[in-house]
Amino acid sequence: MANNEANLKDYHRAIDANIPSNLDNIRIILFEPQGPLNIGATARSIKGMGLSQLYLVNPKPFLDCRETWYMSHGATDIIRNCHIVECLDTALKGIQFLVGTTHRRRKEKLARPTTARDAAKEIAKFSQDQQVAILFGREDFGLSTEHVSRCHLTASIPMAMKNPSLNLAQAVQIFVYEIFLESLENTVEPVGLQNAKIDEVERFYQRLLALVERVDVKPRNGDWKYLMRSVRRVFSRTGLESRDIGTLDLIFSSAHRYINRLEERLRSDQDRS
Repeated sequence: MANNEANLKDYHRAIDANIPSNLDNIRIILFEPQGPLNIGATARSIKGMGLSQLYLVNPKPFLDCRETWYMSHGATDIIRNCHIVECLDTALKGIQFLVGTTHRRRKEKLARPTTARDAAKEIAKFSQDQQVAILFGREDFGLSTEHVSRCHLTASIPMAMKNPSLNLAQAVQIFVYEIFLESLENTVEPVGLQNAKIDEVERFYQRLLALVERVDVKPRNGDWKYLMRSVRRVFSRTGLESRDIGTLDLIFSSAHRYINRLEERLRSDQDRS
């Protein structure tokens, strides 16, 4: 009987693999998914590759749709335990390394996307001891430029020319498959750098923006978004640790105090005159 069960298992699953522990640190985020089919299929894809964290940002109704449960066959626990949130900031809370996915070229000055396979190498390394998220956009137009500019890395799936793009669940499947294979490697080492959490980094950018506005920086064509995308691109190449942000905050605070003293002196001079 035991041999029959073993043979049955072998028949159904040609290759079995243990789930690497780093996959517990990886979060799949779907931004405003539009239908139950992709949500259900995504759940099945991520469970099959050993992942368990699914975040849905402002999704269309799906829990009462038959298609959701049909497409998530064998992975309904992922649907039941998924996190439904209203905004991206909530989905990114605690994340230290963010990968955005894209299927189109962008005119804006952004870092060139890497392939899903190369991105998986970075994800496998960072997720050894840090919280990682892979962000997927809406089915109809993907991620906005502002969303992409928040990412440490952007990635795309190479495809034959003049062919349609993959649908959302297919793209998720390819990414999580590449991540799973890369995570199986015994030689994957942590990156060593402990990235600051995304929400901490966002507060840093807000403080930086407040300072550059105060010293009367003039962005090209008055486009502050363009300026901040350029700043984000610089820091995303190097990575920011919490201690780096602490050091820069000290500099910003000193600069603000210095400006306050100058403004106070100017007001005093004006009062005397």
